[in-house]
Amino acid sequence: MPRIEAATVAEHRAQVQARLVDAAEALLRERVPLTAGAVSTAAGIARNSIYRYVDSVEDLRALVVARYLPAWVAAVETAMDGAGTPADRVVTWVRSNLTVAAGSGHGWLMEATRSAPSSVPDDGLVDRAHTGMRDTLTDAWRDLLGDEPDQVAIAVALTMGVLEAGFRRLDAGSPVDLVVDLAGRAARGLVDGLT
Repeated sequence: MPRIEAATVAEHRAQVQARLVDAAEALLRERVPLTAGAVSTAAGIARNSIYRYVDSVEDLRALVVARYLPAWVAAVETAMDGAGTPADRVVTWVRSNLTVAAGSGHGWLMEATRSAPSSVPDDGLVDRAHTGMRDTLTDAWRDLLGDEPDQVAIAVALTMGVLEAGFRRLDAGSPVDLVVDLAGRAARGLVDGLT
């Protein structure tokens, strides 16, 4: 049995798993392929020991995403709660997503989310987060445009386009304040133009 450096086996297990997730995150941030060898080297444990703590290296990808996604959703929801009108909610949705993205480093996190195989169990976390975020935006547009499904769907798609463009500019290294400001103004322009 391996020597543990914690008061209990459970604490040791949690510490080693945290080291593995930290190592996986560092590799994902650097866009280094996530392999058992790379993770074990970065975490400082034997390669075959990884499987005592996770079922697969891909499980580590899901655990890294799970570190950030709930806080991201909560930050956007909190910002949305403070927005008064439906128009303000649309603009706040864009601005707050970009602000959170800038803090977490959007590109590596979204790449980790996209490249996880569908067989990796994440308890539906990613799907629920994306659906919930989209529903929040859809509700704001529905409040603005009424029960016009096609108009709402198009408005949501256009808003998502503004957000995606903002993400790409953040990933390219554009100044955060400038991206958030211009994307917020573009969202406001959408709202003003479509209502």
